[in-house]
Amino acid sequence: MRYIDKYRMHSAAHAINVKFLKDCYADDIHTPLPSPASSKSSYEDFKKPKYRDSVSGWKNLLLEEQKSEGHPRCCYCMRRLNPTASKINYEHIIPRSLSGAEGQEQYAYYSSHAPALHDHVIMADEFEKKSFASTNDIEGEDKMPHITALSNLVVACNGTRDTFNTIGCCCNGNRKDNKILPIMLMEQACTKVKYDQNGILYISCNDGTLSQIIDELNSDTFKEIRSVWYHLSRVSKDISNALSMPMKERIEWFKSAYSTTNFATLKTEVRRYSGFGEKDNADTYWKLLLAYDWFYYYPGYAKQRAKA
Repeated sequence: MRYIDKYRMHSAAHAINVKFLKDCYADDIHTPLPSPASSKSSYEDFKKPKYRDSVSGWKNLLLEEQKSEGHPRCCYCMRRLNPTASKINYEHIIPRSLSGAEGQEQYAYYSSHAPALHDHVIMADEFEKKSFASTNDIEGEDKMPHITALSNLVVACNGTRDTFNTIGCCCNGNRKDNKILPIMLMEQACTKVKYDQNGILYISCNDGTLSQIIDELNSDTFKEIRSVWYHLSRVSKDISNALSMPMKERIEWFKSAYSTTNFATLKTEVRRYSGFGEKDNADTYWKLLLAYDWFYYYPGYAKQRAKA
């Protein structure tokens, strides 16, 4: 995990949110359609291509916000996100189903930890109570309804983890509406989220609400991948074109990273991530490893190169 800066592109995000709301209030300034507080119809309308899918739409904006080392990354596991694929999930930090007293209580929790939520987001049912003389008045609103506020939306990889051979590891919304510490919107994520040499994830500021997510992100496959990157990060390498790296070079990289002259001595759960031995040169494990190449640059691992 890493900090997602919701201030850097806020002007563009705010403009998209305002455009959507002005359209909702266009026919009747007193009765917006859909209602900003409708957790289903409001969000479904917001996902229409004219708001989401153009070059200047909010899908591209969210992906740009989450770029690191040249690629948009999952807000949870740091896997590369493919902008043209359907396997992405839009995650509400403050769950869109919340409203009323419980909504206000949870808003207080989320906004107290994440400044962007405090500055840019209001609960949708509270926003609905506002009166406007014209749609232009909406432009003066600093806070957008949490159901559609882009400051409250992040992108995760989506899929089914159990079908490893076709999908691999994915963060597919197991959180549901559970309350979580909004660590990805907290600057402290840079220092509070750590990974050790065994690929184990730790979040030192966890207040208990992140325990399930931490357990999921510490699955055997995730730990294997991160541990392999811990070792590979010891070797200075241009990995920008690693997908086409010849097998011989991959093997030499693994040998150097694990300080061995005999590739065969490496554990199977390490060796397979080189792609060696796969039928028809499928490179399933190699491609999966490279999807998590952010860990080559992760400061906790990359510092090894400075010592080499």
